[in-house]
Amino acid sequence: MGNIRIIDCHCDTLSNILKKKSNIEDDTNNICLKKLIDSNVGVQVFAAWVGPKRIHGPALQRGLNIIDLYYNILNSNKYILYPILTFDDIAYAWKGKKIGTFLAVEGGDILEGQISNIRILYRLGVRMLTLTWNDRNEIADGVMERYSKSGLSQFGREVIYQMNLLGMIVDVSHISETGFWDVIELSNHPIVASHSNAKHICNNIRNLDDKQIKAIAQKSGMIGINFYPRFLSNDNHTTIDDIIRHIEYIAQLVGVDYVGFGSDFDGIEMLPDGINGPENFYNVINMLLRLNYKEEDVNKIANGNFLRVFKQVTENKGAKK
Repeated sequence: MGNIRIIDCHCDTLSNILKKKSNIEDDTNNICLKKLIDSNVGVQVFAAWVGPKRIHGPALQRGLNIIDLYYNILNSNKYILYPILTFDDIAYAWKGKKIGTFLAVEGGDILEGQISNIRILYRLGVRMLTLTWNDRNEIADGVMERYSKSGLSQFGREVIYQMNLLGMIVDVSHISETGFWDVIELSNHPIVASHSNAKHICNNIRNLDDKQIKAIAQKSGMIGINFYPRFLSNDNHTTIDDIIRHIEYIAQLVGVDYVGFGSDFDGIEMLPDGINGPENFYNVINMLLRLNYKEEDVNKIANGNFLRVFKQVTENKGAKK
C-alpha cells in the first residue's frame, strides 16, 4: 500500500547533524534525505531540541542555531523539501511531490522566561512546542522532576494562552503529570503528545496512563507512538510487534482517531528489531493491514490524525483567558 503517506511527529535529526557537523545527506543518521525520499514520508516534524543548559549552553542561542541549520537544509534542498507553515502548505507540497518539513521546538527553555520569544519563534516558522524536556523550566516541571509535583507556572499559563492565540500546537510529551492536567484544563485547542506511549503496556515514567490518553482524545488531540525500546516494552528485546501493541491499545481504548507516529529517530540510542529509519514505517503499515485494519483507519494513523489536529489548531486561532 505504497500510496499511504507518513507523517512522523518527532525526530531529533537536526540536533544530531549539529553535533556531528554533518548534513541531511548523512546516511549514518536514522533520517537522511534519501531515506525520506524512498520511504513515502509526506511530512517530517523536525524538532529543535535545546537540551539542558548545563550541557548545551543558553537555550535560546542553541535553539536559534538549530533553526538556522534547518533553514540551511531547506535552502539546499528546495527541489524536494517544502516548509509547512499552514495547513494548505501540506496539500501544496504533496501536489508538487515534495516532502513537507514541519519545525518544532523540544523544550520551552528556549523562551528563557520571555513571552515575546514565543511570538518570535512563530515568525521563524515554529508550529509546535514541546513545553518541557525531562527537567524543570520556566513553564513547568518535566517528567523527571519527581518530588516538587509542580504544574504550570504563571508564565506557563501565559505560554498556553499565546500558543492558542497564534495557532501553535501544544505538545505535552515529557511534561509532569500535574503540568499535563493544567494544560488539559487551559488549552482551548487539541493537544498532542508527539512521542509518547501507553503506560499500561510499558510502565515507564515517560508514558501516558489511561486517564491521560482519554483526556487527549477528549481534547481531539493525538499521541505519536515513540519507537524507543525502553518506552515500548519492559522486556529487553523489542520488535515491530511492540509498536503495534501500543497502537492497538490506544485504538481500543479511545479509537483510531487519536494515535499516530512519533518515532524519536536520531534522539534514541537504540531501536526495535526491524526498525532502522523511515524506510521501515511501511513494515508497521503493512502489519496493521494484515491485522485487518481498514485502509481508511490506517491512513488516519499514518497521517490523517495529525492533519486533523493541525487543521483545527491553525484554523481556529484564538484563546480565552
